[in-house]
Amino acid sequence: MAVIVVLLMIAFIMPTSIRQFSRSRVGPRRVVARFGDNKKLTADDLMSARLDLEVLRALGVSVLLSNSQDLQAILLGELLFSEQRISPKLITHVRQLIKQNGFRVSDKQINDIYRRSMGSDIYWLLLKSEAEQAGIRVPEELARNFLGGLIAQLSPDAPYAHVVGSLINRYGLPEEDILATFGKLVAVLEYARTVCSSEDVTSRQLMRCATQEGETIDVEFAKLDSEIFAPTQVEPSQQEIAEHFDKYKKSFAGTITEENPYGFGYKLPDRVGLEYIAVKLSDISAIVPQPSQEDAEDYYQKHIKEFTASVSSDPNDPNSPLIEQTKSYAETAGAISAQLLREKINLKAESILQEAKSHTEAALDNVDSQKLGAEQFKQLVGDYNSVADELSRKHKIKIYTGKTGLLSAMDIQADKCLGTLYLTGHAYNVVPLPRIAFAIDEIGTSELGPFDAPKPRMYENIGPLKDLFRQTMMIVRIIKAEKTAEPESINLAYAKNTIKLDDDSNVPEQGFRGVYSVKESVAEDLRKLTATDTTKTKAQELVNLATKRGWEKATDKFKKLYSREFKQYQSDPNFLKLQSLRNLQRTSKDTIETMAVQCEGDPAAHFLINNAQKNRRFVDQLYSLVPQDSNTVATLPLVMVFEPDMSCYCLKSISVKRLDQQQYEGIKPLLAYKEALAQSQNVAAVHFNPENILRRTKFNLVKETKEAPDANTPVQSKEAL
Repeated sequence: MAVIVVLLMIAFIMPTSIRQFSRSRVGPRRVVARFGDNKKLTADDLMSARLDLEVLRALGVSVLLSNSQDLQAILLGELLFSEQRISPKLITHVRQLIKQNGFRVSDKQINDIYRRSMGSDIYWLLLKSEAEQAGIRVPEELARNFLGGLIAQLSPDAPYAHVVGSLINRYGLPEEDILATFGKLVAVLEYARTVCSSEDVTSRQLMRCATQEGETIDVEFAKLDSEIFAPTQVEPSQQEIAEHFDKYKKSFAGTITEENPYGFGYKLPDRVGLEYIAVKLSDISAIVPQPSQEDAEDYYQKHIKEFTASVSSDPNDPNSPLIEQTKSYAETAGAISAQLLREKINLKAESILQEAKSHTEAALDNVDSQKLGAEQFKQLVGDYNSVADELSRKHKIKIYTGKTGLLSAMDIQADKCLGTLYLTGHAYNVVPLPRIAFAIDEIGTSELGPFDAPKPRMYENIGPLKDLFRQTMMIVRIIKAEKTAEPESINLAYAKNTIKLDDDSNVPEQGFRGVYSVKESVAEDLRKLTATDTTKTKAQELVNLATKRGWEKATDKFKKLYSREFKQYQSDPNFLKLQSLRNLQRTSKDTIETMAVQCEGDPAAHFLINNAQKNRRFVDQLYSLVPQDSNTVATLPLVMVFEPDMSCYCLKSISVKRLDQQQYEGIKPLLAYKEALAQSQNVAAVHFNPENILRRTKFNLVKETKEAPDANTPVQSKEAL
């Protein structure tokens, strides 16, 4: 049935395409482009390519490719057939496929598949030519077998003869031409698999992968941070502060290298300043009427299927036949009323914020805002404070407004209000605020795809933004943007306050500093660095006590000995408490590199990569303590100094679960397959990138010039048109 519907669509589309072509001033033999070693591409070739694609679509090839678990097949299908349908569900499937299998492909590479400068017919011709030139051809009988299996899979009720016969009748094409077209698609995919496959996976690679996946380490420890003892250290001199700053001002904080094992860094990340208008949904609930009983009953009747479930006919027999059972209105009335109230609150909040947007954008109605520069746009947008005051009086609720300081993507993600905000893109695709805010041209580190939110500009309203925890809703606009750079001087300081939605704006958030000072950050790092020796000494003292008295008594004694240093931590129940980490696995360099590619377009990418690098070093350092011929350490407890944390880990126990030869031989074939597959799939997005195809095939459009008509081209009569 699906194939028949597609055929009917083609019957409607095809004649129109032919008429449009026949009316074109370009004759069928006119050279419209050149590629490869000066090969000609004519208008007739394009028409033939369009027919190929329509035939393939009618055969169900686009459905088959999109439902594949093979990234190469999916991307080929999207390149050739997505002009008429772009599926957010498919994009989600592709992203999951990449994450689950560890493919080295970024969101940007996937988005680039949809950024085509030419039509699908051009790419089909070029890909087909590549496969033919490489000598890859599919015999007719093999193509028939493949196609028969495809038709049986997609349309069990429509036999091969019926489907192919319909195409023969519609287009007047012989069966061998249809099979040849299908065979060329198979050849294109086979050529892609050939060129995307790299060298065979080596035994050393397999052993490394097996060790990383099959071996784990368990550890039990208490942790001492050098920041505990930092306040008691001698203050660093101004010269020491200046020298330390000069040494690490070009590095981001957390970037760990052999030369910088502590991860010092003072380079400023990309930052934005936001202005906001916000409402609390709890405030909105006070001005929204409760749903009536009639509303709830009406919802129940219209959505009764939502309250119907299949249950066993005999509750005592789980194998009894299933019956449909519907909950009564009385059972569901409370839940329905609560849901209707939430919907009313959300609609009211969104309505108020849409009103705020309208007021602030009123002056833009009669101008082409796309032609305005940032400063011109700024002059025309309305004032948030006055709009918030006006709407607060009108709706009789508190409407919050204000400005943040300069915030990095991680500052936004870590904030209790900003970190939960999102926009809903196409097909309910959730797009977090940092990805939207850092996509502006002034920053440009974030990647927004075809199913995400539109790219904003400075001073343009973003929202209404919803809150994952359903507590707030707001609109924001970017009023400042600072690109990553070295600090101009060590004395640089800037505000980094976030959003406040309480009535007392003077109450500071717990653990939050509203101002970032480069000089103070350097001084704090130096104080912690100076305290590392003290921390090592104290950690060894704790280990010695634990050896004599046991961990619990040793910890209690230790806290009493250093009650002055530990004063601010005494109320923390987890302070110096034994922690356990189980089944830790090593992370390879390849895994980190794959993660880096997958994080392209994420404004917090460098932080995520740095954190992964730190975790890798931590596990590697634990493994280094255990001899290769053992599963544990001979002398425990012991102290492990971990420089990236400027911390000491007092290890109570450590054990490695080794991979034996029998286990290795058992997983070796699967690992070889996974590694070969990943290597092949990693290059898929590069191979099918539209611009890469044009470049490697040396494709160039031929500029139209006035020429005498080809004497061999037949003249069409007006009647033929």
